[in-house]
Amino acid sequence: MVQFGPSQFSLTNMLIYFLRHGEAMRDSAMSDAQRLLTDKGKKQATAVGALLQRMHTSLDSVFTSPLARARETGTIVQSFVCAHRFNSTEYLTNGANPKQLANLLEEQNVESILLVGHEPHLSETLATFLADNRFIHVEMKPCSLALMEIDSPSHFGTGVLRWLIPVDVIE
Repeated sequence: MVQFGPSQFSLTNMLIYFLRHGEAMRDSAMSDAQRLLTDKGKKQATAVGALLQRMHTSLDSVFTSPLARARETGTIVQSFVCAHRFNSTEYLTNGANPKQLANLLEEQNVESILLVGHEPHLSETLATFLADNRFIHVEMKPCSLALMEIDSPSHFGTGVLRWLIPVDVIE
């Protein structure tokens, strides 16, 4: 069996886990910010949390978008993996500047962090950290999980994508 745990990577770098929220309700009576996870979305988030637990993942912090479906996904995943801090930030919403997120990450002084957000922002941010080009195509389907290792979040183009796992492989 292939091991995807963080222990095989250097601890001098930051490990950033990118997670797109699980499948969300499409209720037209709700505002976009209030949309919650469907039962399938909750199962997806549970599968991701269980995977991270099996990998003995240690997280210093979890940051989510302030939108309900991202916070709900982050809460479910955190119930499997002990993270010291749980916060939400506008820097994980669509249209946010990856530089603002990078500055926030630099301020954290942590070794590992989980970011829960939305498309296309997550893909664009991941591409910016990897190649300093937000137009490189990286697809983050609902509840896809990626691990990137980076020397410093503010040094765009220096990240290394260790893996990207679609949720249907996890479930």
